[in-house]
Amino acid sequence: MTDLGMEVRAVIALGASTGGPAAVSAILRDLPLLDTCAVLVAQHLPESFTGAFAERLNRESEWPVCEARDGMRVEGGHGYVAPGGRRTEVYAQGARLVCAVRPPDETDLYLPSIDALFASVAALRGVRVVGVLLTGMGRDGVEGLRAIREAGGYAIAEAAETAVVDGMPRRAREAGWVDEVVPLDAIAARLARVCEAGR
Repeated sequence: MTDLGMEVRAVIALGASTGGPAAVSAILRDLPLLDTCAVLVAQHLPESFTGAFAERLNRESEWPVCEARDGMRVEGGHGYVAPGGRRTEVYAQGARLVCAVRPPDETDLYLPSIDALFASVAALRGVRVVGVLLTGMGRDGVEGLRAIREAGGYAIAEAAETAVVDGMPRRAREAGWVDEVVPLDAIAARLARVCEAGR
């Protein structure tokens, strides 16, 4: 795959389910705007709710946030929320990053699929990738976090004491696919350090 240009040097991928909207909102409120970093969010929500969720994040943080659309260019200093009821992935198109929003696969038990988003960013070359698995039930995002880690990215799981439901993060921790376990109120600062200066 072609290495990417300098516009997007880092990608933060956040995955969450139950309790996630408040957690994602808290992270983006505390995360300083990073001009060369893009934030991608896969939050389990119905199709009719993800647009409003993106608007809420846009209002409550420094980050310009919108709902991802098929073919939309991913830019540094912006956030993108995966639409409900769909599978959202990111791929390289020349020196650009582009969103692909598609109907779900038969294997997608939860939507938007955290695993699909995480696996797609794990395959990117020329950018630092950080995956964060937040509160939620089930296993979505666990395999995707593994893909990020195995591709040389950085894998963070929310700490049990701050997760509303410690299902997805716990499974990732137990599987050993996590570089660091971080409480919710410290995740934004950790992300800023990782994206600006490496690990």
